Amino acid sequence: AVPVSRKLSTREQRDCEVIQRLIKCYFLIVRKSIQDSVPKTVMHFLVNHVKEHLQSELVGQLYKQPLLQELLIESQETAQQRTEVAQMLEYI
Repeated sequence: AVPVSRKLSTREQRDCEVIQRLIKCYFLIVRKSIQDSVPKTVMHFLVNHVKEHLQSELVGQLYKQPLLQELLIESQETAQQRTEVAQMLEYI
C-alpha cells in the first residue's frame, strides 16, 4: 500500500493510468455485450412463448361457436363445382 503522504512516481502514475484505461475498456466491452444480448434474449423468450402457445390459441379461436358455423358453410362456388362434377359423373 502506498502511504498517503508519499507522491506516486512517474512510473506508478503511468501504471495507474494504464490500469484505469484498461478498466474503462473492459466496462465498455461488457456494456456492449449486455446491450447486444438483451434484445436477443427478449426475442428468444417471445419466440418461444409464441411457439408454445400459438397452436392452443388458434384451436381455441377455431372452435368458437359462431366462427365454427361460418367455417362449415359451403361456399357457392364449391357447391356449384360439386354439382357440375356430379352431373359429369352421371353422364359417364
